[in-house]
Amino acid sequence: MVNLFIPCEMDMFTPSTAWSVINVLEKLGEPVIYNPEQTCCGRKFYYEGDIETARELGRKMLREFDLKYPIITPGTACVGYIKKQYAKLFENIEIPAEIKKFTESIFELCHYIVYTKGIEKLNNTFNHRVFYFKSCTARNIYQPSNAPEILLQNTKGLDLLLDPSMNDCCGANNVFAIANPEVEQEMVKNIVHKIYSMGAQFVTSTDIECLQHIDAYVQAHGIGLEVIHIADILNADLH
Repeated sequence: MVNLFIPCEMDMFTPSTAWSVINVLEKLGEPVIYNPEQTCCGRKFYYEGDIETARELGRKMLREFDLKYPIITPGTACVGYIKKQYAKLFENIEIPAEIKKFTESIFELCHYIVYTKGIEKLNNTFNHRVFYFKSCTARNIYQPSNAPEILLQNTKGLDLLLDPSMNDCCGANNVFAIANPEVEQEMVKNIVHKIYSMGAQFVTSTDIECLQHIDAYVQAHGIGLEVIHIADILNADLH
């Protein structure tokens, strides 16, 4: 049995992907607990400097999950922020042992499947050329993991495209994008054109904001590249 935390961006813009996450977990034999009172981890407010709002949302997170069971989320940005910043955010305010237990109980979906469940292959099929984009948060904030690549490599019919030299950030950070709009657009442009030049039909990631940002650029410029969250690939023709 697992708790499910759906980041607010997914809840608002791509709720169907949340159902993909639920279906994947249930196919793995994990009944899913979803608390409809959940809202936001507070990451956006923390990085914008609104510490009080970030703490308020963090306290809400701490109340909403039964830590007898792990918390699974399909977004590296949220889980990376929680693991890296909650101890600092609540220093000398909340009980350290409670914060530690919470941060040790939350996992990104792919990491949980491969490294906790010990499963490297699902019975899913996706007959397309797919580029996997490893975001800044996946590389630098969340614990290093090649779990997404393992699951994609073992997806029937999927032709996986990787570029180990690509260390680009997608530019989706709100604070950075607002302060540096031209730089941010150049960043996402370079990523999209590099991926498209490799012959990809789809781009996927564990980072919801990056996927939304890439999709906005693709749609605005009429580029023949589709965006899909990795959970939707894992759920594709899953049996």
